[in-house]
Amino acid sequence: MNSFLFNNNGSSSGNGIYSLLSEYKNIKNGTYYKVVKAYYAKQTAATKGTKNTTGTKKNTETQSEAAKELNKTQKDAKALTESAEALIDKGTNSVFREKDITTKDEDGKEITTKGYDTEAIYNAVKKFADNYNSLVDSGSKSASSKVRNQVDNMVSGTKAYEKLLNNVGITIGSDNKLTIDKEAFKAADMTTAKTMFNGNSSFAYSVSSRASMINFAAQSEANRGSLYN
Repeated sequence: MNSFLFNNNGSSSGNGIYSLLSEYKNIKNGTYYKVVKAYYAKQTAATKGTKNTTGTKKNTETQSEAAKELNKTQKDAKALTESAEALIDKGTNSVFREKDITTKDEDGKEITTKGYDTEAIYNAVKKFADNYNSLVDSGSKSASSKVRNQVDNMVSGTKAYEKLLNNVGITIGSDNKLTIDKEAFKAADMTTAKTMFNGNSSFAYSVSSRASMINFAAQSEANRGSLYN
């Protein structure tokens, strides 16, 4: 107690007594309680603000990732539609249009006949298959059930053509993706391949229509998410 009443020189300290009385008065009338309460209220609000900010950041990141996935699906769907249309085309630039094919017989004599450019057809079908597989991959991973349902429809439609696809060296894997055997395809009857991929009643046309539906579903979901945000 003496340390509060007297300074180091043993003299009386009025300031010390006044300070004690002032603090006692603040405690008694609740001033300290109000100050402490206000301080912790600010700390709690700041903590809540931090949590909300973190939550908002996570939501934003999730929405951004979903938008990227939908955008990838749209791109894959458009690419598949384009490669399918290249096969479907029956015009003068059709990959199935027969051309003059020059070969040599055993004596080295050149012989020109009409035939299919099997290399060009294979490349076009290979591109179609690759784009198909990309869409199956991105679409089946979509967070949107509408997109996944459309992909399932495309896969189911493809399985209906499985035997015909096998006839031209194309198989459907357990992952629903297409694998094309180059040698088997080029050795197959190109008339069968033409039936499968050329024209509006072909397998390629069916897939093109399905791809358009997938693209529409992905675009619809992307627009809905944008409006929601």
